[in-house]
Amino acid sequence: MDADSVVDDSLYGRATRIGPDLPDVLGKVATFFALHPDRVAGLSVQEIAAAIGTSDASVIRTAKALGYSGMKTARQAALELVNQRANPGAILQRRMYSTADGSHLRQVVNDTARAVEQFAHQMDEIDWDGLVTAVAEADRVFCYGLAPTGYIADYLAFILARIGVDARASRASGLLLADDLAQLRPGTTVVVFAPVRQFDEVAATVRTAKTAGASVILITEAIGMPVRSEADFVVTTSPTSLTSASDAGIPLLVSQALMSAVAARHPSRALDAMDRLNHLRPTVTRQSAQLSAERLGIPTTSDADPEIGHTVD
Repeated sequence: MDADSVVDDSLYGRATRIGPDLPDVLGKVATFFALHPDRVAGLSVQEIAAAIGTSDASVIRTAKALGYSGMKTARQAALELVNQRANPGAILQRRMYSTADGSHLRQVVNDTARAVEQFAHQMDEIDWDGLVTAVAEADRVFCYGLAPTGYIADYLAFILARIGVDARASRASGLLLADDLAQLRPGTTVVVFAPVRQFDEVAATVRTAKTAGASVILITEAIGMPVRSEADFVVTTSPTSLTSASDAGIPLLVSQALMSAVAARHPSRALDAMDRLNHLRPTVTRQSAQLSAERLGIPTTSDADPEIGHTVD
């Protein structure tokens, strides 16, 4: 199949393709349709208009401008989009045949840049100070996620441990997850990465943590995920599963920012931990972790011409 011949006719495809050419108000509604298919599928016209800050008529006009007969068919398209978002095959097909000028690399770069920009516009909705406090003051941090985003849970636990936080991670599924959940205690903060779907393991982790008296941070793009209301803090990421951008991109960005913020809360702890790491490195290998002019192949001052003060060619 020729990638250039495929037109994305989903709600997201129409909203991102037609939306930029619509008048400002309708363009704003189209952006909402693209970013929040969960809400479009479940909210009334009045509720959508209130969420955007526009009129009911503008919402209906946007639906028709995107090629739908009205909001009923637009909602059906939104529901189809939500279901596709949870279908790995549909996601892959979208990514295979959606390219910018025939370049998958350019498409991924463009979609990632757009996702970061979208996330920047909604950051004010996050209780970032409270979230950082929950991690910085925790006795232990438990990071959880199913693969592939679970690898970001591994990374977050790794970088937090490097700055002196007692942090652990798990990507366990099924019965094996029970062993990890049995360790949850009051004073623990649980960070759950669940981009799109509420798998049984995600719900079990959140609910077991709350029962144990732990704090829960949920990082997801799914506005309709039921356990959102049970988490203490929610970070809503851009809907990258609808594009060529990686589902791990925004969670990785959040993880990096969280590590820096937690280190800033307890700078002595963080720097002491890094000093211990630096002192331990020579004990595990004789290979120096420090760069030197010799290792980089740069001539040293002994090779310089004393008359002119720079190296001789």
